[in-house]
Amino acid sequence: MTANATRPRQEREEIVLTVGPPAHGGHCVARPADDPSGRVVFVRHALPGETVRAVMTGKSAKIWRADAVEVLSASPDRVEPLWPEAGPGGVGGAELCHVALPAQRTWKRWVLADCLRRIGGEEVASAVAALPEATGAGAVPVEPMASEAAAEASEAGRVRARAGTGTRTRVALVVDDEGRAGMHAFRSGRVVPVRSLPLAVPAIRDLGLTERAVWRRHYRPGMRVRALAPGVGEPVVLLSDAEGDRVLTAAGRPTGRRRVEEVVDASGLGLGELRYSVHVSGFWQVHRDAPAALVERVVRAAVPDPVRAGAARVLELYSGAGLLTLPLAALGCEIRSLEADERAVRDARRTLHDFGAARLHVGRAGADSVASLGSGFGPGRDGRADVVVLDPPRRGAGREVVEAVAALRPRRIVLVGCDPAALARDLRTFIGRGCRIVAMSALDMFPHTHHFETIAVLEGA
Repeated sequence: MTANATRPRQEREEIVLTVGPPAHGGHCVARPADDPSGRVVFVRHALPGETVRAVMTGKSAKIWRADAVEVLSASPDRVEPLWPEAGPGGVGGAELCHVALPAQRTWKRWVLADCLRRIGGEEVASAVAALPEATGAGAVPVEPMASEAAAEASEAGRVRARAGTGTRTRVALVVDDEGRAGMHAFRSGRVVPVRSLPLAVPAIRDLGLTERAVWRRHYRPGMRVRALAPGVGEPVVLLSDAEGDRVLTAAGRPTGRRRVEEVVDASGLGLGELRYSVHVSGFWQVHRDAPAALVERVVRAAVPDPVRAGAARVLELYSGAGLLTLPLAALGCEIRSLEADERAVRDARRTLHDFGAARLHVGRAGADSVASLGSGFGPGRDGRADVVVLDPPRRGAGREVVEAVAALRPRRIVLVGCDPAALARDLRTFIGRGCRIVAMSALDMFPHTHHFETIAVLEGA
């Protein structure tokens, strides 16, 4: 594999690296091939065990970074990149697309195990390693989403080769100075034009956002472009710039449509199809299988016996547009939810207007808000929540929130983490406050990237 040079060759600083284990963030830990004890370099577009020629992309007192541009000795897990535009010097949205999909999940399992031990500490790592679902690597396996599992099991080689593509129902682009749609380069404000969107669902790819003249007529330099393929109805395109937001139909015509309807199959919980109202600028899980997978895993973890769920008092933090709130309410739980994004709470209120036992609050999660909402359930257990569900942003819940949750002494805590380092920090705090990890699972909701989702279940002190 040789990538197109992004700068004249004489200006590049090249180095031959021996590639070691993966590191959090989509890199591998490497060292100079002629100096095995030399300076650590975090290299992208490589695989453990390979020898690569790399171009240095950044140096600081603490960290050196590089991109592999030529593979001198290849790993058996290397495949032809599914999206060459995400290769060296390209966009930052598919940094593992050169790795076979099963090996991507092994990569993520290694990263999870490393974060749990290095950041969470020996107590967290040992607690997870002792779980029945943990593997010999000291972490739980990272499981494929339903569509990837089906594609990998297909007898058609072409279908297997495309596993993990065509899954994203949301795509974000930026318009460059020449009016072309693209994405930012890795760790850069530079916009790289793209010609294809292989990770997007077919309904978004068919829009032709990167090549059709109907869109170019609307584009302006610096404009943000967001395409949505909702569960119900045709795709819409949201254009945002200094003049405000505009929503266009799939044909590129202005529309007053500002909301989309999403559908989640919750038949495994006995709830049939759940329907959600979401603003076009609101957050929704991007993988087409992710909402149903999270509802199934998180709700079952929160209320293991759905028949008796009506007895549960649930505090839900970082509740978003109500993805998890709706099934919990539909099962009869008494819920207090908290979300800082006012628009997301308005979405959730539209979705849950028939559920009087769900009280939705706008506000930042902190010690006071957790204590107030978590102990405001009325008689029994001093009015405290039985169950706490947290789905914080990438930075995690943080010490203040975790300590406040632990102080409620709930019977069960379900922590959803989209960053393994932040998850490890939060688990360390929970364990330090007497909580116990009883289950964990990980889902590969972002194939061809280094991201994944982890669900940890704890019992309160």
